[in-house]
Amino acid sequence: MSAGRMRSSLGYLKPYRKQLALGVLMLLLTNVFYLGVPEALGAAIDALGVEDSSYILKLVGVMVLAALLTAVTRIASRILIFNSGRAAEYDLRSDLFGHLMTLSPAYYRTHPTGDVMSRLTNDVQTVRGMWGAGLLNLANAVIAFVTVLGVMLYTDPVVTLWAILPFPLIYIVGQAMSRRIYATMRAVQAELGALSSRIQEDLGAIQVIKTYGLEGVRRKGFMARSEKLLRENMEAAKVRIQLGPMLNTLAAMSMAILILFGGRAYIRGDMTTGELVAFSGYLARLVWPTLTLGFMLALVQRGRASWARLVELQDTPSDIAEGEGEPLPASTAPAAVEVKDLTIKFGERVILDHVSMTLAPGTVTAIVGRTGAGKSTLVDALCRLIDVPVGTVFLDGRDVTTLPLASLRAQIGYAPQEAFLFSTTIADNVAMGYGGGTAIPAARAKELERVVGFAASADLREEPRVNKAATAAGLSRDLQAMPEGLGTIVGERGITLSGGQHQRVALARALAAAPRLLVLDDSLSSVDAETERTILKHLREVMSGRTAVLISHRVAAIKDADQIIVLDHGKVVARGTHEELLVQAGTYQDLYKSQLDTEVAKAKDPVR
Repeated sequence: MSAGRMRSSLGYLKPYRKQLALGVLMLLLTNVFYLGVPEALGAAIDALGVEDSSYILKLVGVMVLAALLTAVTRIASRILIFNSGRAAEYDLRSDLFGHLMTLSPAYYRTHPTGDVMSRLTNDVQTVRGMWGAGLLNLANAVIAFVTVLGVMLYTDPVVTLWAILPFPLIYIVGQAMSRRIYATMRAVQAELGALSSRIQEDLGAIQVIKTYGLEGVRRKGFMARSEKLLRENMEAAKVRIQLGPMLNTLAAMSMAILILFGGRAYIRGDMTTGELVAFSGYLARLVWPTLTLGFMLALVQRGRASWARLVELQDTPSDIAEGEGEPLPASTAPAAVEVKDLTIKFGERVILDHVSMTLAPGTVTAIVGRTGAGKSTLVDALCRLIDVPVGTVFLDGRDVTTLPLASLRAQIGYAPQEAFLFSTTIADNVAMGYGGGTAIPAARAKELERVVGFAASADLREEPRVNKAATAAGLSRDLQAMPEGLGTIVGERGITLSGGQHQRVALARALAAAPRLLVLDDSLSSVDAETERTILKHLREVMSGRTAVLISHRVAAIKDADQIIVLDHGKVVARGTHEELLVQAGTYQDLYKSQLDTEVAKAKDPVR
């Protein structure tokens, strides 16, 4: 489903309406077959001492058959209805994940990942419970009341009306309690999301926690959050457990009324012993759906609370609008990029202030500046990872806001400073740059397909595109030291690799995409100077025939660029070649001198 408002809750069940209808039919048959048990039991009691044993045995056979048919149809109804709920759960989770993929990185910087995960797991499962068990109990209650009540009214309308007198009270109590259940379950689900966020944060920062001896502090924080969830759960439990006894009491009142008025009818001779026994069996059949009404109402209210959280997530609009123009035509020519008077604000803070620049096709443009100058924000704007005003950023003469996002980003290879690696092989991570498959054994192919979204393919370790990108990124020496080479599993978030190896794998991923525009956001910041020189040598060959943007805090890394743009406090304060900027007093000259002094000091005192 595309981004936008989510289907209604019951709308997700619509594709499975035939299966649900068959399940409801099985429920109807369940209740019809059940009626045979008390009916035959009552007839058998009336026949005692009157009819011969063969007739009574026939009635026993009817009871056994009715019980068997009741069991079979009840099982069938549960399979059909529960499976429909699970299928709808799959559709709902897929829609939600698809919407999450449309949201910009800014959304994830302000919303805890644990809370989002809780919504996609706990809340979706709760909604499925509402669709499955909730729907089954609702349908069962309606059918039971229609069928059983019909037989009771036919048998003795007066006794029936007296016996069901407490049932409206059951509904009123259930409605009142359900509102309290809804409020408490919303609080529980919110706390569960907060606790999930806390757990994820602590597990992700386990190295920092251990380094600074924060185990006790973080555990206390976890226990405080966990205790709050416990209190909310206890409050919800108090509300839920009150519902059952109250409904049980009202159901017992109904049975007492039956004994009172049914007994009088029996004494008057208006009802036989067998009919009274059968009547009690019918009433018992109504008591169970009524008792489950409490469970159903709690389930529905929990589902409503979770559904509200899911709708809140789905209704979160992407702050990057999808371009509605024609996609860019397929091309291998270097991209032409132009930025015109671009201003980016985060709240009241100006990050980029009227920035303009032109990137000629096939040229290398370096962007340099002090920390906080706006370099990464400018890169995000070029890749449209943040939204940009109309008429400010152009690719091949096309306003990027008019381009479909997939078409735009297919032109760009991006290596960020903080590289993310998937928990698979190095070869897989590199091949993701161009949508390649997995390179691991077939036994894990399906598992990884679910994780990374690509179908399994041939062994990527032998693929020239992957090897060439790995070499250009300076990974050759590292791969030789790894027994599995490109087939090495990097672990969760690439935990088995060093920071420099992280960046180089991400760089190889960007290079493997063979993009028309290559963007490297300080992607060599974690490598040593010698490795950087080796990589830059390879990059000059790779960048030949494509447009490139380099961001680096090291002047040595960008001095050979065709043009260098200097940012300071979000403004372009200088532009030119390395030689031109060195003779100009300003930020670039200061950075160069500062780094040169540092290198000289290190040469004199290597221990520093």
